[in-house]
Amino acid sequence: MDSQNDRINILIVGATGHLGSLITKHCLAQPKLLVNILVRDPQKNKELTESVEKAGGKVWKGDLCQPETLDEPTKGMHTVLSTTFQMDKQSGLDGQIALIDACVRNGVKRFSPSDYGESVEKLSKEELRELGLVQFKVDVLEYLKTQPIKSIHFWPGVFMEMFFKVNAKGLSYWGNVDHVYNITSYEDTAKFVAAALVDENRTGDHYFSVNTLTINQIAEIYNQIRGTNVTPKCHGSFEALKAAFGFSKKNDPISLQTNMLAIFQIIYDDRCSFDKTHQREFPDVQTTSLKEFLEQNPHVKLPAESTGN
Repeated sequence: MDSQNDRINILIVGATGHLGSLITKHCLAQPKLLVNILVRDPQKNKELTESVEKAGGKVWKGDLCQPETLDEPTKGMHTVLSTTFQMDKQSGLDGQIALIDACVRNGVKRFSPSDYGESVEKLSKEELRELGLVQFKVDVLEYLKTQPIKSIHFWPGVFMEMFFKVNAKGLSYWGNVDHVYNITSYEDTAKFVAAALVDENRTGDHYFSVNTLTINQIAEIYNQIRGTNVTPKCHGSFEALKAAFGFSKKNDPISLQTNMLAIFQIIYDDRCSFDKTHQREFPDVQTTSLKEFLEQNPHVKLPAESTGN
């Protein structure tokens, strides 16, 4: 804790990224938090770094791929929050583990890994590692369980912005038409994270789903706001999706298509829909419905016909 004003000393790693900058902004709005950040390039977002310094926090220059830069920034921190995730092993796995190690060495009380996705607790480790894209996240979580540090995890489902990028060629789905999607905007995710960190004793998994909708309900809301008649298209069964992924992975394991098919397997898997959510624990957080999101972002549009993902 900050000795002068009893604020909780937190360090946000990757604070100039899209999600990281939003989390930093909302943490700065919490009087109980003393926000510090660690970034590779302090000049990338000068407005953000100046806001941190104005509020009494420190701006550290560091890199997960350079473990020697992680010790000083983590000293004296109560909570360290990682908002970075890369698909390469050096930063996506080795760098995250190096950050955890620095936190343990320096007595950090609570660590938050870069989770930010759908619930995968019902999927086996073997299934997740087979997908490749989430392998590093799984390995980081497994490593964290072995360390003497408390942790807090945030699962917002599918980011609303990402959902529309995935469906840029037309509203579509694989598998079950009644599959429930947990959809939360980047901004709302950042609000929930900031609100949760205010409680210095809060730990464990936190699931947020501002919009819990089926594909047909999403289409209905979209058509209502845009005055269109978009109809979701089914690309095939969930088993067909798995087969398409297997074929793509065999031919080009690191291609964009292979990675997207891996993401789809989590998005469209009924087991990944949330059994419970925690947003009611934060009644002061003002959230954004899909209807409001579409009204606020008129540039988000879908073609009337799906041509495939």
